[in-house]
Amino acid sequence: MLIDLLTSLFTNFCILVTFVFLSGSLSKRYNFLGRTMSPLAGVIAGLIFGLFGIILMSYSFPIGPNTYANLRHLAIIIAGAYLGWLPAAVCAVLLAVSRLLFYDITYNSLSAAFSLLLCGACCSWIALKPWTRLRKMTVSNLVTMGLVFALLLNNLDGFQTVMQVFPIELAASLATGLIIYYVAEYIQRSNELFNQLEVRATTDFLTGLNNRQQFQRHLEDELLQAAGQRESLSLLAVDIDHFKTINDTYGHPAGDQVLIQLAQRLIGAARPQDVVSRNGGEEFSVLLPVCTLHEAEQAGERIRAAVEHDLFLLPDGQRIPVTISVGAACCRPDYDEAVSRLLTQHADQALYRAKNSGRNKVCSEPPYPHENQSYERQLI
Repeated sequence: MLIDLLTSLFTNFCILVTFVFLSGSLSKRYNFLGRTMSPLAGVIAGLIFGLFGIILMSYSFPIGPNTYANLRHLAIIIAGAYLGWLPAAVCAVLLAVSRLLFYDITYNSLSAAFSLLLCGACCSWIALKPWTRLRKMTVSNLVTMGLVFALLLNNLDGFQTVMQVFPIELAASLATGLIIYYVAEYIQRSNELFNQLEVRATTDFLTGLNNRQQFQRHLEDELLQAAGQRESLSLLAVDIDHFKTINDTYGHPAGDQVLIQLAQRLIGAARPQDVVSRNGGEEFSVLLPVCTLHEAEQAGERIRAAVEHDLFLLPDGQRIPVTISVGAACCRPDYDEAVSRLLTQHADQALYRAKNSGRNKVCSEPPYPHENQSYERQLI
């Protein structure tokens, strides 16, 4: 009996570790561990952990009439400590119902289902406490094992019989809970480092906007989507006028503040579907899906006017005027992919024309291919 019990508990332990690693992989992609969850997400997470607990129950070892030893309660504990009270409660309810459905409905199974509901209530209450996850898991484990002890006393014949199995299950539960905690924390720290590296690889460190590499990824995706949906795609190239003069006159910290505040204004003026990026130095871009050239020109003019009529706050408290030049270009839906990739080149050409003709203005390139030559081509 002892060997079979140890084998069952070890199998439960291996399943638990496997599940935690799988959950860690999902967390790396969706980043849900340790975050506030919506009610729907909490219910779904509780159902997933409940199904996991059912798997643990299927590897139970009988220690008495309709009484089994397993580590199913750890599914409730992990859900409460890492995801919150709602997943723990849903997980407990699912395990209690499955305990009655998958086994004969007897007094012992009813008391086992009731103990699972009590476990869920306790773990949900503990999940609301402002404790560390280690403390939540440890306290939840001890409380739950107290309920298990009471259940065994109720279902088995005598205290001596209970003490033949309970110390082993208690030791296995506490040891497994501790190991699972350190495994989960290691996975979460690894995921946090991965997310930080991902952000640094795709985000401009100063403004928080997309960097040039991420802009190129968005551009490729939007070009494919525009071609597939037969929609126009426009691009604004934005450049701060006389930015070197700002750095030379007020210092580089002041220049950084101008960049940050311009980024905030671009984000504020953009639509939810627009993609705002800093492409380097004082150069920014705004990618405008489902937008004609005329609409892009209007958007660029709104941004230019808003910047011109506002003052930028410097670190020393001084406020200075800043202007920008904007180049607009559009890719119509009837262009093939090769021609569409010239979108950035045409936006840059329009921007150069705006700067060379006096700055603080919006210029545009006609949609291409076009039978008329652009301003620069006429000069050439």
